[in-house]
Amino acid sequence: MTNSFDQNTLRSLSKIIGEQILTHKQINEQFQNSGLVDTGEGTNKPDRIYHTLTARQKQDKCANNVLGFVIKIINPKRYDSEEEFERHRTAINEKLLYEGIEIDKTGQPKIVDKAKTISEAKRRSMRVKERVHGIGIHLDILPYCESEWLNENYFHAILEITKSVAEKLRQKSGYSSDGAELVDECFGLGKDKKPMLAFNTLQSDSDESEHKGFGNFVKGFFSMYRNPKAHDPKILEDTQLTEMTEVLVVATIIQNKLDKTFKTGLK
Repeated sequence: MTNSFDQNTLRSLSKIIGEQILTHKQINEQFQNSGLVDTGEGTNKPDRIYHTLTARQKQDKCANNVLGFVIKIINPKRYDSEEEFERHRTAINEKLLYEGIEIDKTGQPKIVDKAKTISEAKRRSMRVKERVHGIGIHLDILPYCESEWLNENYFHAILEITKSVAEKLRQKSGYSSDGAELVDECFGLGKDKKPMLAFNTLQSDSDESEHKGFGNFVKGFFSMYRNPKAHDPKILEDTQLTEMTEVLVVATIIQNKLDKTFKTGLK
């Protein structure tokens, strides 16, 4: 038996489901699928759901049917997009964690320790931190952007992610510059073909081409993701989680390559 949910949890779940997930028609369908009877109270979707769930929980003296309703909604079979599924699952889990419940990637609930604070609930629900599009996020990135991430400040999170790459370059090289200048100082071959940093032996045209390509890739990363964010006012740009996810993937690729990069001893 699932213990009755706190009224605040019911209200929060109803708001997420009503505003982000289901249409009025879909609410009717999911009520029927879950054996719930619409109380007819409330003029908007969140209120309809809240009053119906509250009435059923009061009748059952437990949250079994309330949780069953949520599980039927956060069911991977309902979704065509994994991104949308994960977004909804994350939002629902952030509230369920206060009740000691979490819905896993298969759509099944499991018992977990109850979250006690807002930051804890956000941190534990945001499973995108662990893997993005099948790529494990580099551990050196998270300390730079976690605070902005948890506060859903994706605009500044992107800036911080790019800083993680610049700082790794400075640590590797000992230089103190930034952006394209830093990349040129680290990877520039020069006339004598003696770069400060390399990740291969530079013994062949292929090695040299790969080396130059990576340097250009890193400079492009800064130009595309950092410089526009540094100059454009936040209010003029609708920066979304999907864009931050993209930056995380690219930054992880760069960080993984930098882990294999070494000082050549030539400079």
